[in-house]
Amino acid sequence: MSKAELHIIIDAGNTRIKVAQYQKQSCQELQTFEEQKEFEKYLISLPSTAPCIASNTGSWDLEFLKNHFLSFLALNAHTALPFHISYHTPLTLGNDRRALAAAAFRSFPKENVLILDLGTCLTADFIDSQGNYHGGAISPGLKMRFKALNHFTAGLPKLDWSGIHWPDLVGNSTENSILSGVIRGYEAEISAWIAQYQSTFSDIRTVITGGDASLLLRWMKNDIFAPSNFLLNGLDYILEYHLNQK
Repeated sequence: MSKAELHIIIDAGNTRIKVAQYQKQSCQELQTFEEQKEFEKYLISLPSTAPCIASNTGSWDLEFLKNHFLSFLALNAHTALPFHISYHTPLTLGNDRRALAAAAFRSFPKENVLILDLGTCLTADFIDSQGNYHGGAISPGLKMRFKALNHFTAGLPKLDWSGIHWPDLVGNSTENSILSGVIRGYEAEISAWIAQYQSTFSDIRTVITGGDASLLLRWMKNDIFAPSNFLLNGLDYILEYHLNQK
């Protein structure tokens, strides 16, 4: 496969879908859509000869891609991967976690890597220096925590957080108490995970990614690697591996 070959990378999430054009393992163009029709209109304008991979964790209809692209790979539990899965229930492993592990293995092939994805859920994924994916942890994401406090109580409001101000430790109102509990608790959980992995595995690199990463990183230690388009990089690597196996 020519390194200059164009790859179409699709990450279909719960509310948005990202379409990236990759060349030489680098994202050259990225488009985001929230409507199926706009997404389809854009996709059919892309060359059908370009290999395409799609990860669908939402309810998007991607069937038309099979007819448009001559080489199309729908990521699933049976897709061949460039690393070894040591997870005990591989059929239940999410596409997003597969892609993040692939990105870590491509970027840091001989390192122990902890990937923290700050999205709808907060996930931790660990891949070792030999390319063995072990699993990690899953807990509620930031927005889910705010929503749960409002949904499961009679009197607590539903809040959001812009990331501009770090909440005080001692909340002097109900709103500030929620911000302190959710935001500081979220950050404490992440910091505890990092500390525990560092004490268990030597020379481990920590990568933080996901939609809420930009909110939290300014308040955390600055030695954590936080790449852009990390999940997309992983999808591109899986597609590249698939094409090389042919």
